[in-house]
Amino acid sequence: MKLRDRVAIITGGASGMGFAMASKFASEGAKVAIIDIAEDKAEEAAQKIRSEGGDALAFQGDVTSRGRIEEIVSEVIRKFGKIDILVNNVGIYRGKPFWEESLDIWELLFRVNVLGIVIPSQAVVPHMMERRSGVILNISSKAAIVGEPGHAAYSASKGAVLSLTRAMAVELAPYNIRVNAICPGPTETPLLFATTTEEDRKRMASRCILGRLAKPEDIANAALYLVSDDSNYVTGQALIVDGGMTITAVERF
Repeated sequence: MKLRDRVAIITGGASGMGFAMASKFASEGAKVAIIDIAEDKAEEAAQKIRSEGGDALAFQGDVTSRGRIEEIVSEVIRKFGKIDILVNNVGIYRGKPFWEESLDIWELLFRVNVLGIVIPSQAVVPHMMERRSGVILNISSKAAIVGEPGHAAYSASKGAVLSLTRAMAVELAPYNIRVNAICPGPTETPLLFATTTEEDRKRMASRCILGRLAKPEDIANAALYLVSDDSNYVTGQALIVDGGMTITAVERF
């Protein structure tokens, strides 16, 4: 029960890595608030956690809507009394050759992947500052660490998440607020299945020295470490959870 009596908000918590984190946190004693663009899926996720003995609320919300996110944060505080943890998990992917990536793609990815972290964080931080306690976890990507073809805009947006994480950690440290990031490798989520073919996934797995893609639970286990007291002397860091993909210079055959 590493998160007993903690309250956590997880954006994009209805499926994939987000739901895995919400479920893991609840099993460790946290009360969780799931924010997702899809209201029905958010409620289904919260109901599943409640059916397993956890405490969960569901909210429909767009992380790029400051007004809506501020409403949700106020409601979570009203119902649960506080917020200890914020996981900024929402992210989207678009991929094309660099010379074909339109300004629309660049603007969309930076709006969702970067401002989608800024807006929830700015909504929660004043509460955490007042309490002089809190943990923020941002989900970046392996693509922020290495150069790869086909998604310059995505890589740039996820690289911005790492810079943002470090800047937030420096500014918020005096208030006892820790800020870290996870850089997942390819993970078996609805987003991955929607944007890749089976051959793509086999190729990705072949580049991993552990020989498989990540499961959402692999990311959730890393997240638990970074939001719990086990990491209370860790801030401004990026934990790469990619099965070793970024440490190899050539593809694994």
